[in-house]
Amino acid sequence: MALNPKTWTTIISYIIIGMGVIAIIPLGLFPCFFSGFLIYEIIISCSSFFERFIGHYYSRWLSITVIITTISLIIIIGIMSCTNFLIEDINKINISSEINRIFSDLKKQVPYSFPKFLPNTTSELKDQVFSWIELNIILIKNMSHTILHGCITLILGLILGTIISFPKHTNKYIQNTYFITQLLQRIYNLSQAFHNIVFAQIQISSINTLLTSIMIFTILPLLNQSIPLAKTLIILTFILGLLPIIGNLISNIIITISALSVSLSIGLIMLLYLILIHKLEYFLNAEIIGNRINSNTWELILAMIFLESIFGIEGLIAAPIFYAYLKIELRFKKFI
Repeated sequence: MALNPKTWTTIISYIIIGMGVIAIIPLGLFPCFFSGFLIYEIIISCSSFFERFIGHYYSRWLSITVIITTISLIIIIGIMSCTNFLIEDINKINISSEINRIFSDLKKQVPYSFPKFLPNTTSELKDQVFSWIELNIILIKNMSHTILHGCITLILGLILGTIISFPKHTNKYIQNTYFITQLLQRIYNLSQAFHNIVFAQIQISSINTLLTSIMIFTILPLLNQSIPLAKTLIILTFILGLLPIIGNLISNIIITISALSVSLSIGLIMLLYLILIHKLEYFLNAEIIGNRINSNTWELILAMIFLESIFGIEGLIAAPIFYAYLKIELRFKKFI
């Protein structure tokens, strides 16, 4: 049976978006894709709030202004804070001595069972770093190029996302063709998948960070204990928590090593607490992300394993978004 033109047009729209989604990572455009969609969704979310007080057109401009101002202030404050830390705080903290103490205490607490590759002092750490650099100079050059390319595409994504979110005056006499309508529907579904996954992951990361903060800043002080670099660890917990599943594991390892430098008992207490939080994350994923896209946690994990094996860490990050988009399209056509 011959397909009618509208059916062919719909199929072509799926092929175009599908090829685009598949090509994003191999072409090195994932940072651009992620930052562009993120800034666009943030602007749209803020506009929805401001629309309660002002019109749609002005709410969009106000959102763009507020977000650009906020990002600029964060960058300025971040640069000033880093400069202040490098000039003043490092001299006060003596970070070299602090790292030496952590390594020394860690070796005393677990001298036999812990991996032997840990250095004893910052001098040994420096020697290991320089030795690794000499052996991997070509890899480092490639990584530098990749990081620079990622930063540039990320910034371009922010610019594109902001430009696309600019309010537009629509002409009621101009109507989109059926093909454009279908293509816009595909993009809208992709944006919905991005919104559902990323904002749900921010919510999950915030909960994880709050629970970790309670342990570090409330429970441990009640035991007259504290772990080194606590504030930095909390910031890392939130940032790494934005990576589904794997980010929580990485932050847990870093926090456990810091806690072990205090004592073996504190390290074990922290490890058990973090394991409980990690198990809680599975329920959070099932409840928050799973409910938004009607998926089980094991489905997301399988998608993450599959795309990570093909595309690496970017595939791991993109997997929940792409899988959520697939389910939205299947549901949109009532296949599931």
